[in-house]
Amino acid sequence: MSVGNLPDPFVFARAVHYAATIFIAGAAFFMVAIAEPAFGIARPGASLVAAFRRRLAFIVWPGLVLVLLSGTAWLVLTSESMSGEPLADILSQGMLWTVLSQTDFGNDWLARLVMACALAAVFVPLLGQGVKAVWLRAAAVVLAAALIGSLAWAGHAIGGRGVEGVLHPAADVLHLIAAAAWVGVLVPLALLLAITGEDAATLSAARTATLRFSKIGIAAVATLLITGIVNTLYLVGSVPALLGTEYGRLLLCKMALFAGMVGTAAYNWSQLTPALAQSASITTAQQARRRLCRNAAVEAFAGARHHWYRRGARHDAAGEPR
Repeated sequence: MSVGNLPDPFVFARAVHYAATIFIAGAAFFMVAIAEPAFGIARPGASLVAAFRRRLAFIVWPGLVLVLLSGTAWLVLTSESMSGEPLADILSQGMLWTVLSQTDFGNDWLARLVMACALAAVFVPLLGQGVKAVWLRAAAVVLAAALIGSLAWAGHAIGGRGVEGVLHPAADVLHLIAAAAWVGVLVPLALLLAITGEDAATLSAARTATLRFSKIGIAAVATLLITGIVNTLYLVGSVPALLGTEYGRLLLCKMALFAGMVGTAAYNWSQLTPALAQSASITTAQQARRRLCRNAAVEAFAGARHHWYRRGARHDAAGEPR
């Protein structure tokens, strides 16, 4: 897993790629399903909408670059591992093309590159003046879901037979999409909450966005819980394996982190969201908004750690890509 105190480059590249993809997909989900509808209902003013899109762009564009760089590093390191050849020989002997054209991992990598480029093209109008065309919004959601969900074909869930060959990949795809719909959405939500609330119109936008996120978040958490159980049953299989293996212990850390995130989310949904949405006092609503902003940032950080545990150990559990 590591050399000295340094993380294994393969594990690091893979974990960074997963995290960056989750937050990019989450940004698309947030813009289409939460931000644009909230702006349409609350009408907070063009200056706030433009400010939010500019701030989100500072996450989306570097995030897409990080997806590309970490994905490339993952491809190169996987090619090195599969061939057993030094890195210089891999680059000079065409091994990268062999992996891309003749392995499931490579085919998935190429498909995901196309989807990432298409999603980047959709982000241009989405982060500019906004997108009113229904088909373009639908394209953003579909591309984001496909980009994050297709990571299942680069991992452990592929290769099963019979029912497992269908159920396990389906659970992993849904798990990844749900992670983006919850954890990935938290960062843009925190950005929006941070710049709203100074007047009635912007506070209304914060209320509307938070209520819409609550509905999506509840469905995403339920999906994460169910699909997480399915994945755990396939990967661990028994209590001794959960307690007696490195992967099992990392999975326990993941479960503890997930429980803490759900606890924070439950407090937000039961206490802070009603205070923001229903309070007649502007002061009380603004206090709830600030606390929700802080908690969303904390949840996003915990979510990044959660998926580091989840994906960092998968290499040992799953073996090499096919």
